[in-house]
Amino acid sequence: MEPYREHLRLVGELYDLRQRWLCGWETTLDDLAEVEARVDGHLQALGRGGEAALGVALMDTAPEEPWTFYVLVALACRLHRFAIVRVPLLEVEVWCEESTDERAAASLRQAVADGLVHHLASDAADLVAEALRDAGPHVASVLAMCVGARGWVVAADELREVAGRECADRPAVLRALAQLPGTVPGAMLASVRCGDPDVARAAAVAALRCGEASVLDRLARRKCAPWTALPVAMGGGPAMGAWLMEAARGEEPAQALLGLGVFGDPRGLAVLVEQLRTEAHAEVAALGLFLITGARLGLKDDAEGEGIEERACDRAWTALEGSGISTEPVVWERWLAEHGQRLRPGQRHRLGRLAGPHTDLDVLSMALPLWLRRCLADEFVIRYGVQWSYEPDLPVVQQREIIEQVRSRLDDPCLRFVEGEWYFQGRLAPVGESVEWKDAGRRVKS
Repeated sequence: MEPYREHLRLVGELYDLRQRWLCGWETTLDDLAEVEARVDGHLQALGRGGEAALGVALMDTAPEEPWTFYVLVALACRLHRFAIVRVPLLEVEVWCEESTDERAAASLRQAVADGLVHHLASDAADLVAEALRDAGPHVASVLAMCVGARGWVVAADELREVAGRECADRPAVLRALAQLPGTVPGAMLASVRCGDPDVARAAAVAALRCGEASVLDRLARRKCAPWTALPVAMGGGPAMGAWLMEAARGEEPAQALLGLGVFGDPRGLAVLVEQLRTEAHAEVAALGLFLITGARLGLKDDAEGEGIEERACDRAWTALEGSGISTEPVVWERWLAEHGQRLRPGQRHRLGRLAGPHTDLDVLSMALPLWLRRCLADEFVIRYGVQWSYEPDLPVVQQREIIEQVRSRLDDPCLRFVEGEWYFQGRLAPVGESVEWKDAGRRVKS
């Protein structure tokens, strides 16, 4: 039994390493692919152990160590034993319901979902749909993540039903709905009015992914809600830049500052540099500058980003440890004085290049934290109307296959995207009212 336990332990260590690397700024897709290849090797060895290895995995699961559940689910999926998968699913429901540590519960749900997404056979969609019908709030969230990431339309009815009842991770369920083509967005539109900003933002992004342009008008009328800025930035037309700039000078500007970076118009640079001078907003303002210019300008921090490890991955979006992105206003002012003329006001930019589908695909393959690549992946769907099953935490081989398939489709001469323009679902976004940017922004001091 000890050889099996050694393989189980090594898979767990590699899984935890992969989760940490996904959240950081320095890990490339090649790095992740190497870790995934090592995971595959150990799982193959366990698979040769068959029932004996599965028995050891069952005995060694501990909810306090999510990796044990990942290994068990991965091995059971590879051995085509979905009946065994139901065992950890039941334990997840019981343990998460009793747990008072939501972050620990979320980590456990994520580990089980990863095991299903990475290793469950494609012919198991009906089994997952059946399990969804009577799943509790925590298991329903896990299975929803699987259905969405795998694009299993066969489970769409069950997923819509889950979206209408209590679930532990409603943002994940809403995101999963948006990943299925042809999904009726009724549950999404209702959730945009939710009082929980995380749920409302996820619902708005999901609805925009489904082509519900009316959501943008709703969001634009809710300036007092900070969470609205990012969905507006991901789907709004050129006139929305002034709206974002005004929000970036409001009482809670963080998400609007990030939104200016995602939106990509260099006319927002002045506001971003201005907000660098406020310590509480410096990191997110620097992140916005980086998203438009591609410049980092800081010394790389060789220390381990403990702040990232201490927080949930998708909530650490203001942490710049290891990014090399400067938060010094003088440094940015000097760089913009020397290089800012290369950026074209009134056109959309991403990391110093005119934004377009090919540029945006390239960025998705760069060493960026998971939360940021997920945001940019959502924006890609919203801007260009591409229906795909891409997720930035899929195994790297799958990520690259999906990206290359989409890239080849973009070479179709019928798809004539103009670099630097704002699109919504593959069509030029409405220009909207004439906006005088020079009044909304302020000149960067040189």
